[in-house]
Amino acid sequence: MSNAAFSSWPTSLWKSDSLTHSFEHAPPKVNCDVCIVGAGYSGLWTAIQLHVIDPSKKIVIVEAVQPGFGASGRNGGWCSAFLPMSLDAIAKASSRAEAIAMQQAMYDSVRDIGLFITRHNIECGWAAGGTLQSATNSAHLARLQSHVDSYRAYGFGDEHITLLSASQANQRINAQGTLGATYSPDCAAVHPGQLVDGLVRQCLANDVTIYGDTRVIDISPHCVTAQTKDHLTQIHATHIVRATEGYTPTIKTSRRETVPIYSYMIATEPLPSDVWNSIGWASRETFSDARNMVIYAQRTADNRIAFGGRGAPYRFGSTVDSKFDISSAVHNKITSTMHSLFPSTQDALITHRWGGPLGITRDWFSGVTLNHNTGLATLGGYVGDGVAASYLGAKTLAHLLCDTQEPVTRLPWAQHVSPSWEPEPLRWLGINALLKVPELSDLREARNRSSSWLLRLLKHFTR
Repeated sequence: MSNAAFSSWPTSLWKSDSLTHSFEHAPPKVNCDVCIVGAGYSGLWTAIQLHVIDPSKKIVIVEAVQPGFGASGRNGGWCSAFLPMSLDAIAKASSRAEAIAMQQAMYDSVRDIGLFITRHNIECGWAAGGTLQSATNSAHLARLQSHVDSYRAYGFGDEHITLLSASQANQRINAQGTLGATYSPDCAAVHPGQLVDGLVRQCLANDVTIYGDTRVIDISPHCVTAQTKDHLTQIHATHIVRATEGYTPTIKTSRRETVPIYSYMIATEPLPSDVWNSIGWASRETFSDARNMVIYAQRTADNRIAFGGRGAPYRFGSTVDSKFDISSAVHNKITSTMHSLFPSTQDALITHRWGGPLGITRDWFSGVTLNHNTGLATLGGYVGDGVAASYLGAKTLAHLLCDTQEPVTRLPWAQHVSPSWEPEPLRWLGINALLKVPELSDLREARNRSSSWLLRLLKHFTR
């Protein structure tokens, strides 16, 4: 693969006032105890967690561009307790008790990240205001009720998720056409780039070595081969951690382990007080609604709306390229959706448009793996919910690597190996057909027509 996939930074709001570090490329030969491939949240948290357990380990992080280039510097800024797999899916793969333990660990992770940010004085716009998911039609309401019921079935009460009436929801965020909503306190808004910058500073304080502009092309037992602008590099390590998420297919030995699906965002200019008076949003809750085509938003610390969504096609061969970071069609749909939910933003200037790939496994199940014989380890598959999940994944992996036998090493995602994606062209045909299902379902539901058979089809192929 050429360097085109890593040729330019996206015009992300989060990059403009953060991501300040720049690291030189790796020398031709490096030796260390642990080599981490990828300087996003997963890689940075893994280095931090490893240092806590065993400060004697020599840890090296190698990154194709610079820290935060990938999803960690481009996401919606939700530090949520959500996972891509349902509690039922976790219980099916393990047990009811382990599903509950997994979800509780995610709740704890959101709290622990907030404590870490406070302890280390990381200025990243952290606002633990929870998250609101609104409904604008009857199908949405039914979906939200089912969502709450699923949590109740596992013993999680109002302290974690509750249904709100339309008036209760609008008191928090006044979105047009709201019929009701769910609210969960287990989520915080954050400036993703500033969080990356804070984690990098902590790694450096822990004597972790970080190399930038060093693109990994092969991972084998105890050896990473990478390309810089000047030479090939070989990094020899006892353990090698692949933390590449949506960029995993760019490594030849991992091409079918995840697929990259693009998500896109816009950001408004800072909005005046009269707009915020009409919308509310005083606690900076993260916001979404119950449509099938995912949208997500936050009120930023400097009073913008950062609004994202999906809907772009999958690229043949799991291609990742910087030229896909902008999509006029998708960005225009996102802008239109924001205006429909918040009409007072109609005249707001859109100052930033960006996008990037997130990683999806074949069974939509996040995983943390370690092969003790080869020293190879992986973590990821967060399907866009990685800000908090990466912290818990790194904690799980760090304890596996140090063989502590701590309870976190027995969480259901530990040693979970997802099946490989189908070869091309089946992969391209199947994924792009399934990507149409949420859009078609939303159209039917907006007309008060059932889309249950479409959603059953989607669930069948994403498990």
